Amino acid sequence: MVPMVAAWSLAGCGNGDGNGMGGGPSGPMAVQVHVLAPTPLEDGFTASGTLVANESVALQSEVSGRITQIGFEEGGRVSAGQVLLRIDDDDLQAQLRKAEAELQLAQVTEERQARLLEAKGISQEAFDATRTERTGREAAVDNLRALLDKYTVRAPFSGTIGLRRVSPGGYVAPGTVIATLVQADPIKVDFAVPERHARRLRPGGTVDLTVEGDTAHWTAVVYAGEADVDPGTRSISIRARCPNPDGRLTPGGYARVEVRLGTIADALVVPSDALVPDIGGEKVMLMKGGKARSARVRSGIRTETAVQIFGDVRPGDTVITSALLAVRDGMAVRPAERKRSPNAGARKMQEP
Repeated sequence: MVPMVAAWSLAGCGNGDGNGMGGGPSGPMAVQVHVLAPTPLEDGFTASGTLVANESVALQSEVSGRITQIGFEEGGRVSAGQVLLRIDDDDLQAQLRKAEAELQLAQVTEERQARLLEAKGISQEAFDATRTERTGREAAVDNLRALLDKYTVRAPFSGTIGLRRVSPGGYVAPGTVIATLVQADPIKVDFAVPERHARRLRPGGTVDLTVEGDTAHWTAVVYAGEADVDPGTRSISIRARCPNPDGRLTPGGYARVEVRLGTIADALVVPSDALVPDIGGEKVMLMKGGKARSARVRSGIRTETAVQIFGDVRPGDTVITSALLAVRDGMAVRPAERKRSPNAGARKMQEP
């Protein structure tokens, strides 16, 4: 994030009558200063994310048997419904042919019995028994066909298949993993958001992604989050989705997630070094009327080189940014002087 700091800083080594080491005979201490001015600052934070496949499944067989065919190449693309593996089903095929023949006979018998019933040649009870027989034969055929379907493993969705763990002629049983099928376009990213920010990151919001070893940036759209706060981390897990047509984002990988929550139009920002830890909080040293004065503050958004402050400060205040270990309340100070470059302007303080 890159806040545009409109405030300017005076810095230098001092002149001959002020060496920056202290007041006394040589005069007020020369210090570097930063004048506070309202500054646009992007509000947000960086989170560690994990890339997650849009869909992922460990392919397994529902039945036991010998493998007769493998219908995929390791690392290749497969389509939804594509046959990936066949298991020997000769015995079931024979049973199915027998059951279909028995069904056909039962249907013929039912038709004959129906004509006899119309002619009062048989009782209703006899016809009902014949119909029940035909219905049972139909159920047997349907059951065998459903069972036979389990002897063929198909891709449940389109994606990339990994390394196979079985071989033609090998034996599989329920629970045996054949391979892993992954759909990584789009790809998901999971990351945690501090509880205080969770309400500001809604479905439809966007985050920026970067990954190790790649200079590209991706934009992901938030679409879901956990329903409760993790009591251990005081954060909420959020999930976003990102197009990944070229497969450059790999499931299981690390992603750096930049979450942007908006822009603060009038932030007061100081260099990070200007913030001094103090008992019970933090403070900055101001230069007022040639004297150093402490002002209690609290910090807000931080960047690599700067921090937003609140508290006993206002626009136009001059913040001391150097020699802070030597400066004391009431000490005489003055801005260090230097020759400003013709191109000198607002210094930008960047956030990763």
